[in-house]
Amino acid sequence: MRNLLILIIIPIIIYSQNYNGPESIEYNSNNGSYYISNSNNGQILELNNDNDLSVFTSNINTGGPHGLELVGQTLFVCSGSNLLGYNWFGNQILNYDMDGVFLNGITQRWEGDENDIIDLFITDFSGKKLYHYSIAENTHYEVCSFDKNPNGVYYDYINSRLLVVFWGWNAPVYEVNIESGTYNTIINTGLSNLDGITMDQCGNFYISAWSSNAIHKYNSDFTETEIIIEGMSNPADICFNESDNIIGIPNSGNNTVEFINYSCDNTNTTEHIRKNEIIFSTNLLGQSDNQSKFQFNIYNDGTIDKIYILK
Repeated sequence: MRNLLILIIIPIIIYSQNYNGPESIEYNSNNGSYYISNSNNGQILELNNDNDLSVFTSNINTGGPHGLELVGQTLFVCSGSNLLGYNWFGNQILNYDMDGVFLNGITQRWEGDENDIIDLFITDFSGKKLYHYSIAENTHYEVCSFDKNPNGVYYDYINSRLLVVFWGWNAPVYEVNIESGTYNTIINTGLSNLDGITMDQCGNFYISAWSSNAIHKYNSDFTETEIIIEGMSNPADICFNESDNIIGIPNSGNNTVEFINYSCDNTNTTEHIRKNEIIFSTNLLGQSDNQSKFQFNIYNDGTIDKIYILK
């Protein structure tokens, strides 16, 4: 019988587990997974410790999603004007309307042990506001309003201060007094369109900037700075995995996510390779069994690597 090579395209399968406007990344030290928000299609993806990319949750129709913050066993999500919460199984357990416009960045403040987390702080990009949300009381209030568009936010647990980075030209970094609602400028960066901010265990800060398509490192008092990662594409809300010294960078401009090894003491900066792994194998009927003579494999970046011959 004549050999017949058959190539079929199933966009729903291929792209359902692909980066699509990756906006925020969050590391789960309990299981080694990364959560990535797909802002263009209402999904959150999970990249597990075996490098398998899957849909953590989908059909988020309140906006985005954008900023992610893991607190205990709950993943908090900024979505339009709402704060959402999901357990580790991807089931929604919270949908709280904060009366905002475009909730974007999110961070946590805790006192004592990590199990004693008490607060979330959330930026409203379009509303130019900063909100406080109490996890225990399920209530919120406005901390302050800004004259610029706030983006990333991070609570510096070493120095007990809240930092916010901003969109626009010569974007500043503000330190916000949580109790009084006042703020002061730590630095005018000379960069434009800052997106994310994170910190390592040594107290250094990392800020993503669209104007340079780079990750900029600052020391704790922002008196020293250097570019440590270049060649990104609209780098968004980044995270620092303290367990492995890895910076996770979602590139919203080209639908990729980079993982860069960067040791806290500056001794090493290398690309951390997360290989493409098979996430789904199917036969001609779309069945995920391995008995059929016709099969192709779909990888976590949406590509097809192998096409088998049907005899």
